[in-house]
Amino acid sequence: MWHLTMQDKKAYENAMRLFIYESDEEWTDYLAYAKENDIDPYKEKKQELDVIRDSLMNYLPLRFHTYILDSTLNTPDVPKHIREDFLGWRNEQEQLFENILDAAYEEKQKTLAYMKPKEREVFEQSLHDATVVSIQRNDTQVELTFDMAGGFTAKSIISLTFNNILSEVGQLKQEQFYIYDELRKTANGMALRVIFDCPEVEWTIEAEELDVEFYYRPKTYSDFAENGNFSTYVQTLQLGHGLIFITPQFKKRVIGIQRHAPFLILENSNLYENDQGVFVDTIRVGDKLDDCIHFLHTDTYEDPYAHFSEPVPIQDLEEAALGIDLELKVRAWNTMYANPVQLAEKINHILMQMNPAQEDDMMQNVFIRHFYNEGILTAELQVKFNDILTE
Repeated sequence: MWHLTMQDKKAYENAMRLFIYESDEEWTDYLAYAKENDIDPYKEKKQELDVIRDSLMNYLPLRFHTYILDSTLNTPDVPKHIREDFLGWRNEQEQLFENILDAAYEEKQKTLAYMKPKEREVFEQSLHDATVVSIQRNDTQVELTFDMAGGFTAKSIISLTFNNILSEVGQLKQEQFYIYDELRKTANGMALRVIFDCPEVEWTIEAEELDVEFYYRPKTYSDFAENGNFSTYVQTLQLGHGLIFITPQFKKRVIGIQRHAPFLILENSNLYENDQGVFVDTIRVGDKLDDCIHFLHTDTYEDPYAHFSEPVPIQDLEEAALGIDLELKVRAWNTMYANPVQLAEKINHILMQMNPAQEDDMMQNVFIRHFYNEGILTAELQVKFNDILTE
């Protein structure tokens, strides 16, 4: 029996749709704001309720229907005991759905113990907000490829391949969003249920085996993503990191980089550009080569911020930490943060020259507190930064 269902998701969402101020004080503040801004509060609240009235009549308990029909449920005129009853009921619905998600999460955690390391890594990190890029299937297999740009992982592309499918319920489409999931170990393999959005669907599959592939953006991608030049971008890539060209129609390994158009050599395929656009063999993939920047991924994770961790030589620390070169400044402070005891004398010298009023408050809080906790601040500096240390 599955914990996660579309019915429960809809019940939760409908319970949370109508906004109501929870206290007399909040209503008083809202009415004062409405008066000050020449807003008719009752007209505004009626319009809000009218938009979702039919939905509320379907999902809210009967005891609230009178106040939906007379448009007072979300106004200060509703009896206080009714408002409190509604808010209590809504809180119960929220807690019920949280319990369902917790149970689904626990089920997934138990299932992860039976999975291979690569598959376990993907589901541990979550696929929430992934977008379906492509759906490839045959009689016994389905492969789903997800764009992770909106997700919570450093991975850029994740592919799930379900082999020897035993059952599948629900219709998937490209561009749907992966919202909630539940993973189960079964007698014959594993099963996955996902609630997708845009459009909403509850999709459930059981298969004997699951294979996972994932890729990353090259380190220089962010420098070229918006207004990049494909030919220049390609020259920054590392062929040895395992480059792959991924579109909604196919995946092709990159086996060569060259300095003339089309700049990439794909395995067993031909990338070219003409008056009609950019093609791989006979498949049109874009209007121009610059569109292909987004199709390139790599097997190897390259931290785009790794250069910020490169230490600054001791003799250059003072100039870098107090200078205006932002990247060098970040590196300098990171160097001191990582080596507070060894660099105590240099750190104290730099801090004495700082003007607290001219520096970033958050930066000061983090670093000053860290150096204080490491026990390296002089008594004079503790007085200078007393406001930070006593917050």
